[in-house]
Order: sequence, then C-alpha cells, then structure tokens
Amino acid sequence: SAEVRRHFRCEEESRRSVHFTHHETEIIGEIMDPGAAFAWRIVAMVMVAIATATGQGILGDSQKFIFPEPRSPSNYAKLLTNLTEELSSFTLCMHVRTDTISDNQAAFVSYATQQNDNELILFQDGVAFNLFVHQNNVQTVDLPIWDSMWHEVCATWDAADGGYKIYVDGEEMFGGDGLSVGQSVRTDGVWILAQEQDSMGGGFEPHEGFAGELSQVNLWDRVLQPEEIGTDWLAFCNHHGNVMDWAQTSVEMFGQVS
Repeated sequence: SAEVRRHFRCEEESRRSVHFTHHETEIIGEIMDPGAAFAWRIVAMVMVAIATATGQGILGDSQKFIFPEPRSPSNYAKLLTNLTEELSSFTLCMHVRTDTISDNQAAFVSYATQQNDNELILFQDGVAFNLFVHQNNVQTVDLPIWDSMWHEVCATWDAADGGYKIYVDGEEMFGGDGLSVGQSVRTDGVWILAQEQDSMGGGFEPHEGFAGELSQVNLWDRVLQPEEIGTDWLAFCNHHGNVMDWAQTSVEMFGQVS
C-alpha cells in the first residue's frame, strides 16, 4: 500500500537496515537479483543475532521491531538509554503498525522508575488509549491505528497545567489538562517496548503485551508544536528526539522479537 511504501522510505534512509518484512523484501527484489537479495537478508539476520548475543543491542534506526502473536511476557525490547534529567514537559512519538483488535490491553512504551512503575506509559486499556505520567493517567479515545497500516502516534504533556495532547498522523485526537500538575518524569528508569512494567524492568503480564510492529520511538524535553510534528511521512521520518533519538538509541531484543 502507499502507506507501507512511505514508511519503508524511513528504513531506506537509515544508515543500515537489518530486518525486512515480506513486503519490503519484494521491493528489494525489484532492484537486486534474487541471489543478492537472499544473501543480504542472511547477512542482516546474522548482524541482529550477533548484536543480541553479545548484549550490545542494535541501533533502533537500523530497523523496526516485530512483536509476534501469541502475546507473551517473554517478547519485549529494552531501550538502552537513561533519562538523566527530570522532565517537566515532553513529547513522545512512535511509529506503530498492528492488526490486533483494539479491545485488547496493550502497552506500547513503558518507562518505570524505582518510585513509580507507571512513570510514563503509552497504553491501550481495551477501551481507549491511555497516557500515564508520574503514576496518574488519562483515558482518551480509541485511536484509529488498528488497521494494519503504519501510523505515527505522539503524546505531549506539560507540568505547568497538566496539559496533554494525543496525535495520530499529525491530527489531534484528544487533549485536556490537569494531568500530574506540578510533577515531573523522574530519572534513572527503564524503557521497555511492548510490555507494561509492574516493577522496574519486569513484572510483565501476558494480556498487556503488544503484538505488531514498533519503530521510530523519539522523546523530546518540550511540547512540540503541531507544525513540528507534521502531517505526512516526510516529517514523521525525520523526527529526532533531543532526549531519546531513535537513530542513536541501542535496543536489546528478548524472546521471539525480530
């Protein structure tokens, strides 16, 4: 589809690509002979295996991550980065593709500290999308992302008035204020993709796991304006968070994640 092809452009522009979906392999086949395309895929798989086995992780910019069905607490990814300064405001964006049904519970991004296991979470509660900040949460709406297409989801928050907004593909879906007014997102926590932490770095529940694909997880220490978030993939593919930049963040995979 056009949406998938636009997102593949994000992967083409990365410094290296180490995982391709079946659809993307077909695209590669159009520009490489079958033998060369097969050899490149083998090399890519070996690169992932070596990075995972050595515990070094791989740069997030080099691939998207696939979290398979059936959901399992063993399937998750850990972002090897540390929040060194507390956040009194933020914008957190991610690229997501899934064909699971929206009435499942599913954690997309989870950040837990010793003090709060729900320090910062993007979470589907089975009814609607939830944003957790400093243990408090707001239930928004059921986002239009459950259609097997790539979407960019962004959440913004500011401690001054607790103001928050949720965007999908650059369009504001929900907003309000009063969320964790005067609080901050604490330092020295653990970032996990596709599981919800009930304790820092663990406590995963099978029914809260995410199944699908995640990529381009970026974090800023301020509220991005709508024009900075953008409305098309040319903008979405060029996001680089100043706190967490997907292009520079190593990621460690666990279980059957690929």
